[in-house]
Amino acid sequence: MNNDTFFVLTLLALAIALSQLVGIHTRLRESEAKLNALLTHMGIKWGQYAEPSDEVKALAKDPKAKIAAIKAYREQTGLGLKEAKDVIEKLGASS
Repeated sequence: MNNDTFFVLTLLALAIALSQLVGIHTRLRESEAKLNALLTHMGIKWGQYAEPSDEVKALAKDPKAKIAAIKAYREQTGLGLKEAKDVIEKLGASS
């Protein structure tokens, strides 16, 4: 294979790779738009997971209300059971 053929094949491979990257970027942007629409529809603001409400904090301090705290936090944030449980346990441990 001579240098010209190698150069053409390299350019072709780069063009194909660039085309694939553009497709991936487009699909990623579409996925982000869909996710943002879902979050908006559910009334969830990105980043609201960091600070539990005062109600959740009060429930988390009471060992008998741990399940209620997890449930309330899940309802407020849309988090899964494990994620909400981890947050509530940290809150309970810090009180």
